[in-house]
Amino acid sequence: MQPLTDNIPLLVVLAMTGTALLVICFILLNIRQQNRLLLQKRRLQEAEIRYQKELLHAVIASQEQERRRIGMDLHDEVGSALSSLRMILGNWSGPGDAAATAGLQQQCKKIIDRVITDVRNISHNLSPLTRGVYGFSDAIEDLCDGVNQSGQLQVALQLDANGALNRLDDTAALALYRVVAELINNTIKHAGAREISLSFFIDNEQLAIDYADDGKGLPPAPDGRAGGMGMRNIESRLGMIGAAYRLQDQGPGFGLQIRINTNQPSKSTV
Repeated sequence: MQPLTDNIPLLVVLAMTGTALLVICFILLNIRQQNRLLLQKRRLQEAEIRYQKELLHAVIASQEQERRRIGMDLHDEVGSALSSLRMILGNWSGPGDAAATAGLQQQCKKIIDRVITDVRNISHNLSPLTRGVYGFSDAIEDLCDGVNQSGQLQVALQLDANGALNRLDDTAALALYRVVAELINNTIKHAGAREISLSFFIDNEQLAIDYADDGKGLPPAPDGRAGGMGMRNIESRLGMIGAAYRLQDQGPGFGLQIRINTNQPSKSTV
């Protein structure tokens, strides 16, 4: 039987070999884990890039849709009125009896008044907010009144943050107005709702908005996110002013509920 001391070199070699193998395995596992994390990070970055492209596409699509709507308004309303006025004046053969002249003048005045009203409405849609005379709360009230007068559905508006609303800068005010208008438009077109609840209030000293309808709810988009192009457009507008939204998803048939946190302070910083 060999003495134990004769096996010490062999044991040392085996121990060093085992330690080296453990170190190599640890390094390989660490490299594999790092590669997995890098791959996951790259996928997240690619997904974020794709999503940002989708948001940009939503903004561009919204702008093009708005341009088409304005073009149609100009063509259908203003263009037809001016064409009618041109035809009336073209058929006028000159001064005749007083009654005919007065009737012509009255007819032309009605058409001109209609053109003025149409141009005012189109201008209001392009820029609904005028600082000092016609502010954000007035624009929201007019928007809701217009929906209520249409008879399609009823909007219950609650303004509990007039001070904060009056201090909104022009960029934030216009973005929030467009978001509310987009939500109402989506409800009218797709939800089949009868009522909308819209509230502006203060939450943690910041302006917040609650929007809800009793329609069909928001179906998921093909990519798994809630909503479609309309919600992407809303998200992009809110992102421009540092605001965010949270959907309270109760499933199809239970209506839409959304909370918007604007990050706009409720108290003056001056």
